[in-house]
Amino acid sequence: MINIIRKEKRVRYSKQRSLIMDVLKNTTSHPTAQWVYEQAKQDMPTIGIATVYRNLNALAENGDIQRIISTGNVEHYDADTSDHWHMACMQCGKIIDLKADEEQLAALHGMIVDTFGIQDENVRIGKTLLQGTCNACLRRKREGSGNGTMH
Repeated sequence: MINIIRKEKRVRYSKQRSLIMDVLKNTTSHPTAQWVYEQAKQDMPTIGIATVYRNLNALAENGDIQRIISTGNVEHYDADTSDHWHMACMQCGKIIDLKADEEQLAALHGMIVDTFGIQDENVRIGKTLLQGTCNACLRRKREGSGNGTMH
C-alpha cells in the first residue's frame, strides 16, 4: 500500500482506491458511482459497490476528487480538482466542465455586483452547478427543426 500525505491527514491508498482514481482520471464524463463500479469491476472482478462508494466518499472528503450533485440529487465525480465549474444539460443529463480565466472571473464578479446590487465584498464565486442545454443537444434540436431556429 502507498501512503500519501495530504491536508495534514494520512490517507491510505489501497489497490481498490488506486483503481477507482485511475478510472476517474481516464474519463472526462463526470461518472456516477455505478459507472465507476462497472469500469473498476472489469479490472478487479471482486470489487464491491460498497467499496466503490466508500472510496469515492473518502476521496471527495480528502479533496482528491470533486463530488457534483446534479438534478435529482444524483452524485457525479470528477478527478479534475482545478478551479472550474459545471453545467448539467437539462436535455441529455451530461455534465460539462466550464473553465474561466482570472479576467473572465473578474468580469463575472462585476456583472453580479452591478446587476443584483450586492456589496462587492459579499460576492464569492464558488463551485456552482449551472443548468442549461449543451451544444450537442442544441445542435440536434436545430437540425431537427428544419429551419435552424429554436422554438
